[in-house]
Amino acid sequence: MRCLVPLLNNWEDPLTTNIQPLKKVKLAVLAGSEPGKHSFTPSAVIFEFLFGIGPEGLEPFEVAFSDKSPGERVVLTVAAGEAPAFFGRFLGPIRQLLGLHLFPLTLFLDMTVMAVVDADNREVVQALARSAGHGGCGGSCDCGCGSA
Repeated sequence: MRCLVPLLNNWEDPLTTNIQPLKKVKLAVLAGSEPGKHSFTPSAVIFEFLFGIGPEGLEPFEVAFSDKSPGERVVLTVAAGEAPAFFGRFLGPIRQLLGLHLFPLTLFLDMTVMAVVDADNREVVQALARSAGHGGCGGSCDCGCGSA
């Protein structure tokens, strides 16, 4: 008997549906400084990350996506003073993704889970090494570790 299942790229895996540790997550992100107004992202930008690999456990940002499935939407409001604790190791990458040199007083995020797939072993090892190498900042160096 011959299997006729086509080869799929990582993002098209139909068997992986909800977000849990060691899954690769792809989000469509809209952001602005006012609710419902996407002044920082006129069209959605894509943010990809490995869920649950931080040295301190899940960041509050990750908890917001726990057990979500593709197509589900998460709307968040983050005050500037809460951003470092809320985003944790994701703060630098989120700021870079949104082009934020200065964090706004309040950031409004409207995010949709686009895909959830198993991360391959190499990706997990690389992400863990980056995380451990920068005291948990993931290399964003917004954590005060002294790396540039």
